[in-house]
Amino acid sequence: MYSNSLKIPFHFDDQIFIINNPTIRNLGDIGQIFKSLLPERSRFIAFYSFALNYHFYKLDVFGYHLTNLIIHIVSSLLVWRMALLLISAPLVKDDKVFKNKDLIAFFAALLFVSHPVQTQAVVYITQRFASLATLFYLLSVVLYLKARLIGENTKARLGYFIASGLAALMGMFTKEITITIPITIVLIEVLFFGSRSKNENFFIYLKSGKRWLYLLIFLAFFLIIPKLFHFTVVDQLFSPKQSNSHDGDIITFGRYVLTQFRVSVTFIKLLFVPVSQNVDYDFALSKSLLDPETMLSFMAFSLMFLAGIMLRKKNVLASFGILWFYATFLPNFVPRSDVIFEHKLYLISFGFCFLAATIVFKKFRSKRNGIILLCIIIFIYSVLTYQRNQIWRSEVSLWTDAAKKSPFKSRALNNLGFALLKQKKFDLAFQYFNKVIKYNPAFVRSYDNRGTVYHQWNKNDLALNDFNKAIELNPGFARAYYNRANVYRDEKKYDLAIQDYSKAIELQDNYTLAYNNRGNVYSFKSEYDLAVLDYNKVLELNPGFLRAYNNRGAVYIAIKQYDLALKDLNKVINLEPKRAKSYYNRSYIYRVKNQYKEALDDAIKAKELGQPISDEYIEELRNNVLGPE
Repeated sequence: MYSNSLKIPFHFDDQIFIINNPTIRNLGDIGQIFKSLLPERSRFIAFYSFALNYHFYKLDVFGYHLTNLIIHIVSSLLVWRMALLLISAPLVKDDKVFKNKDLIAFFAALLFVSHPVQTQAVVYITQRFASLATLFYLLSVVLYLKARLIGENTKARLGYFIASGLAALMGMFTKEITITIPITIVLIEVLFFGSRSKNENFFIYLKSGKRWLYLLIFLAFFLIIPKLFHFTVVDQLFSPKQSNSHDGDIITFGRYVLTQFRVSVTFIKLLFVPVSQNVDYDFALSKSLLDPETMLSFMAFSLMFLAGIMLRKKNVLASFGILWFYATFLPNFVPRSDVIFEHKLYLISFGFCFLAATIVFKKFRSKRNGIILLCIIIFIYSVLTYQRNQIWRSEVSLWTDAAKKSPFKSRALNNLGFALLKQKKFDLAFQYFNKVIKYNPAFVRSYDNRGTVYHQWNKNDLALNDFNKAIELNPGFARAYYNRANVYRDEKKYDLAIQDYSKAIELQDNYTLAYNNRGNVYSFKSEYDLAVLDYNKVLELNPGFLRAYNNRGAVYIAIKQYDLALKDLNKVINLEPKRAKSYYNRSYIYRVKNQYKEALDDAIKAKELGQPISDEYIEELRNNVLGPE
């Protein structure tokens, strides 16, 4: 089902977190990676896994996808193990499903691994944040269950508890969703290790024995989260922010919470009927609890929660499957700019998979019929997963799908236009940027992207108008300064170009393209020392940026530092043997150094690769190789 996923290209935020992220390029300096991730330190482990991928695979997507797929498989194995342990708990051993525990665990894991809602967390590389955090979450709970199910006062039990805590800590430094682990542990204690006495008060039960410690752990998590993740609770919850999920919406805490009731219903629909999936939902904020859709969603949310509570005595496994949804959905009530994303279902979906497998084997009298039904469902899921992966095969196919499903959403239309722009389909891209500007005149990126199209068409006045508009709307938008600088560069207005490149760098200090292009302009102005400094900075940020080696080599030629130039050009040619300009430049160096045979070989190679070289130059080198007659 994921056989077609290993060559899916980078998408969306992969550009920020992987392709243009200098922090993942130095695997050995763990401390520097941690320091440089502010404010993303809470995701250090995921970023370090990207650094490992970059170390071994550079920007070859295969290694990143292979890692994500392994994480998904391991998570599925943990689903299997967790289901087995839950069914083995004291309050379940007498349940008639105990005899089918192996089948329930097996099919719960198969449902988890095959469900189409998992695709975003698996094939969208950046959402390793969600999948890896889920792995640690499940591992922590599995180890906790193992500790609770072995004998009292054993060293092994203490070891499992410590390992569970370490797994939770690893999860905390992968993604914040692991904050709910203490809630899940309390839930497990109440449902699987407590008493079913009808006369027992829930809160009295929690106070009994050592179980109050779980609540203290829960409280401790809340106390350390703001410190670890560098936010204040008040700012995170109550600071208004622009919604990325619907044009023009401003997120407030109240409206966001109301919206999440509708999100929960959408999630439940996707779990039961995984169709019409979308990478970028157009999801408006709820305005009031009295809105019919919001009210119905709130009622459904509340009734399902009550069902989970009421099922505790009758069907503890079903109760846990339902309440897992609520425990793991809780982080969604913390306001984010995007109110809905499918990868948030990755952790949540365990409850559904466990519940579905349990109900089938509990309700079906014939084990054979239950197996057949689940096999049919898993087959359908697998086909849908394969088909959904096909949507991710390119940026154009992904954003074409999103634009069809969110036809009035600026981000979806703009991203489709940008994908077409990268394929040099300028006419089509232009249409989408115009459409966005028509629907949403304040959408900055479409002005910037349309300006890029105008620049490609050599309509520089129109390009400058759009870049100026983008900067007017968002003076902190670095890319608009960079693109405007490119126009000034082409018009030989070098001082203006340097000014804008410098502004882009001021706003985004790891902007490798801006450093490189500013270096080029310094080179045009014969300010070679400044050019070399910029190329050095590019290579510090991204040692694999071959253009900077080539450009620095050209500067070294200009200042007659031929040995340094040769070193840079050799680096380029070794890593990219089809770069014609580098062969030509190296040929020139060999000619200056009177190494005519090497100069001739490089000149011929450069011409074969398409570099314009005069026949007279090649003939001159050939004559020098042959020597005087």
